[in-house]
Amino acid sequence: MRADDKIRIQHMIDAAEEIKSFVTDVSEQDFIKNRMLILAVIKEIEIIGEAASKVSEITKLEYSHIPWQDIVAMRNRLIHGYFDVNVKLLWNTVKNNIPTLNYNLTEIIQNEI
Repeated sequence: MRADDKIRIQHMIDAAEEIKSFVTDVSEQDFIKNRMLILAVIKEIEIIGEAASKVSEITKLEYSHIPWQDIVAMRNRLIHGYFDVNVKLLWNTVKNNIPTLNYNLTEIIQNEI
């Protein structure tokens, strides 16, 4: 794997870890009511998507179990559709997709050492 891909994947892991730290012990109702928390999570998901968009095609093919296109699409949706974010979908992503993504990306980095 290219060194710059490792760096980008590490940025994705770091952002996923930030999200995890932000929502630990937060209920869905509390999340929905906390605009600052929502914006912080959106920013971290944007970082994940931006980093994913810069990962080389070779690495994306090698690790095709990572939903690269979906990650980038979510980033684009959040940036360009910032006025119409579905907070329940965002919460679902945070609770169901981010932990799995973080695990899978961490596995990739550990296997590359």
